[in-house]
Amino acid sequence: MIPPAPQPFQQPFQQPFQQPYQQPYPPTPDNQWAAQQAYPPPATGAHQYGHRPYVVPGSENQTYPIIMAIDWGTTFSSMAYAYQQDGEVHEVSTWPKQTHNYPKVPTCNLYEPGSKQIIEWGYPAKLAITKPPYKNHVLLSKYKLHLDEASGPHPPLPNGLTVVDAIADYLRLFHAHVSALKGFGSAFEQHHIQYCLSVPAMWTDNAKAMMRQAALQAGMISPLDPPHRLLLISEPEAAALYCEKKCDQFAIGHGQRFMICDAGGGTVDLIVFEVAVGPHGRTLKEVTRGSGHSCGSIFLDERMEALLRKRFAKWQEKGLTSANWVQLMETFIHNVKPLFDGIEDQYITMPAVPGRADLTDYDIGLEDGVLTVTAEEMRRDVFDPVVNDVLRLIYHQLQQTQFHCHAIFLVGGFGCSSYLHTRVKAEFGSRVPMIGVPPRAELAVVRGAAYAGLMPRTITQRVARRFYGVDSLMAYEDHLDSPHKRVVDREGQARARDRFSVYVAPGQPIGVDECITKRYITYQYPKPVNSPLYACSSMTVPRYVDSPLVEKIGDFLIPLPFVPGAKPGHKMVFELRMYFGATEIRAEAEVNGMVVSTRCQFTG
Repeated sequence: MIPPAPQPFQQPFQQPFQQPYQQPYPPTPDNQWAAQQAYPPPATGAHQYGHRPYVVPGSENQTYPIIMAIDWGTTFSSMAYAYQQDGEVHEVSTWPKQTHNYPKVPTCNLYEPGSKQIIEWGYPAKLAITKPPYKNHVLLSKYKLHLDEASGPHPPLPNGLTVVDAIADYLRLFHAHVSALKGFGSAFEQHHIQYCLSVPAMWTDNAKAMMRQAALQAGMISPLDPPHRLLLISEPEAAALYCEKKCDQFAIGHGQRFMICDAGGGTVDLIVFEVAVGPHGRTLKEVTRGSGHSCGSIFLDERMEALLRKRFAKWQEKGLTSANWVQLMETFIHNVKPLFDGIEDQYITMPAVPGRADLTDYDIGLEDGVLTVTAEEMRRDVFDPVVNDVLRLIYHQLQQTQFHCHAIFLVGGFGCSSYLHTRVKAEFGSRVPMIGVPPRAELAVVRGAAYAGLMPRTITQRVARRFYGVDSLMAYEDHLDSPHKRVVDREGQARARDRFSVYVAPGQPIGVDECITKRYITYQYPKPVNSPLYACSSMTVPRYVDSPLVEKIGDFLIPLPFVPGAKPGHKMVFELRMYFGATEIRAEAEVNGMVVSTRCQFTG
């Protein structure tokens, strides 16, 4: 029986796509931020501010004998590794107390009541919580969602744990298992390993910084390690590196574009990439602003549980036990969810329910211990509300490309869903020539993260997702600036304080090593210069750092070098160089000919 066509999702973007803010090149110079005065840059020459290629320091070129890639997911995590000498990528498929060989392990922690000391993780944690001695213990799961600030606020974690504590606890035991299993510690020193950790593209800079802090707290890296020993790579970018290996198989050539739709347990992330084939091989560049949302497969689980609880609400006495609910949901997660095609009714075998010898109740569709859920119910109440969110995200990405996209690759655990694939083809198959699921799509992110360590120069360009800038003083404009923003500088010029000095704008393509430089003067010597970093999610340039949608996301602290004979308040000229082309923002300053690297301290 062919089901009725599903209700089309409502396309939320009826107006033509708004072109992103275009920043002039080179960027207009800023006079100062609050503590600094104008400095006229030279008109020509190597020191002219603006965009220029960045020469990668020698330490950045360091290679490590082992690449260890980790895809720390909302519901499951995985790990792949590679040796630089052969470039082959292998995934880990053996985990403690697993019942079958599978390259993923549950992302969950088990704690004693009121304790911050983790006692189990992964499969042993899930197994323990079903046993009577552990009924009062705390099983922590899905806590990755706490790093999605857009879906907050989130309730505090139990036992006084912070999300960084929970991630660090898990990563420490996860890493110890893999190291012991593969014998890395016997053949190599710990510092021989480079880590590539995938993160959602939709995460804020603060969330990424928390992930780095968790890896540090877990003992994977130390404060003395160079920052690139731990590479953070966006999940759709990692998947793109995996799919890049399949370009020949899918006949994707020079100048063609493909979309990655990484649909995982908690989040769905999307970016469109363009392929370039040159004398040194194939490279990729982002051509859209990445987007994402918390609409992964766990939200199918929540909707299925709500449907089942509604069905069994009449069983007030002798109802399902907590263990019964766990068994029912496990059946849905492993047997129903991946295979549902939108056509066939689903039949779920019930576990034994204490006090109920006869498991037949025609009112709720239960007969001889088998519960029937029609395909229509599954579509309407469970799948379509979540799948429609994914379709909206895909539509938004295609809109940015003006529907110039050769392929859509569905990856991740939810990306393997038969029903999701069917709906995506139905909605976009007439506009996108190829829509498919690559081989082993559930491992695309972790294997691609390993490729990121082996081939760090494959991605050549990224696209900014929002405005980034600093606080500055600029020339006061009577018809535009508020009177309370007016100040007079040391030279008697009227200035507007708190102006948002734009470094990058949403939709702006940025080379991975591209340096954006501006010059400033400070009179704070010998005190270090504190440069706050601001971000804005608006599509129009903000005028002030306290304008709507502008938030302070961190601080760069720039130490000033000793100058013989200089007195407090001595005039100091410096360049602030910002790099936005990597997954993490970094900066450096040149003061009196001395280059000082500085990492942003993100605010929570």
